[in-house]
Amino acid sequence: MPYFLFYVLCMTYSAIRYVVFAPQNLQNLPIFVLNKGISMGAALCFALAFWFGWRKIETRFSSNATGWFRAGVWGVVAHIPMSLAILRPAYFKEFFAGERLSLTGEAVFLFGAVTAGGIYLLTRMSWTPLQRWQLSLAAMSTLFAHTMFMGVARGLNINKSHAYLPPMWLLSLIGIACGIAFLLMSRPKNEEISA
Repeated sequence: MPYFLFYVLCMTYSAIRYVVFAPQNLQNLPIFVLNKGISMGAALCFALAFWFGWRKIETRFSSNATGWFRAGVWGVVAHIPMSLAILRPAYFKEFFAGERLSLTGEAVFLFGAVTAGGIYLLTRMSWTPLQRWQLSLAAMSTLFAHTMFMGVARGLNINKSHAYLPPMWLLSLIGIACGIAFLLMSRPKNEEISA
């Protein structure tokens, strides 16, 4: 239930930022606006999963890191087809140079695809703690690059028509950076590596 509410909160933020103060964007419902909320929710779920994982190591506190990670996987699985469904210049003009993707657009999708592959591997394979940590760090790094290139393409756009709220890519990038920091602080100890 907390995962569902978290995604609802992210989608509400998206609707407020893109529709409430700019009713002309109502035409972008449902996929464009909700996809933004789902993608931010997925990134932040991964950050929360790694925070709970770090917290468990530091305090021996029982956590639900796996639940938050799975909630992030759900967001990735939902985000990919929605993004592909609207991959057109009408929605993402800054990703295109004529009929083709621009270099920035290609970087967004390249790093997104590599991230999805890393997430898939994390859910499918049996890894040692060190291998899981390394793969998690690689997946979060490519997610950071995916989101950063999205921001480079889209810009800040903090203005009245966006309710003066920060862009979702920026909030996601901050969350991902925190997730990477939590991962770096939770590197498996030597006794866990050999297990």
